[in-house]
Amino acid sequence: MKAINAKGSLSKTIGIVALLGALGNVLSLISTALGNIHPQIAVDLSHIATIMAASMMGSLGGLAVGAISSITPYVRFGPMGYLGPLVGLLIFPGKAMTGAFAGALIKKFRRPSISLLVGYIPESVFTWLSFKVWIPLLLPEISQWITDPIVYGILIKAWVEILIIAALSEKLVPRVCDVVGDCLIKHLSD
Repeated sequence: MKAINAKGSLSKTIGIVALLGALGNVLSLISTALGNIHPQIAVDLSHIATIMAASMMGSLGGLAVGAISSITPYVRFGPMGYLGPLVGLLIFPGKAMTGAFAGALIKKFRRPSISLLVGYIPESVFTWLSFKVWIPLLLPEISQWITDPIVYGILIKAWVEILIIAALSEKLVPRVCDVVGDCLIKHLSD
């Protein structure tokens, strides 16, 4: 865990990951409650916390916050939704991927928005594979309910969210970095 933020202390890094993970879950809870489009499609703004972590701490921080921020969507779409507790676990690696890839790309692109947009591509592919391949294999009894309009509705909704979060990140991330200090993005803009 120390490698997440070599300049800061381990306790500070764990605290920031926990705080941003909690923020991601609160954002997810509020946005899924207010933005329920379909029983299996809802707005989820948890990646706001993910891109903050990726910009501040790189891949491992983004991965950790992406995974922690998956708790609310997991409960909503897994045990309380149609996916069930086992298949719902697929939410965790998907969201963690976005954090890891965005964190890896932040030094290359020097912009949180572009890092998030490109970093979301693996999660998008993983989501498609989950609905079209893995869920039908693991839960064939619900695969009749997972139609193409639902799958592509989820993906379109997700890309709209990512575009909005990417635009917000251009303003939010530098401000958070000014408060927290020690951000990768801050050093890139110097």
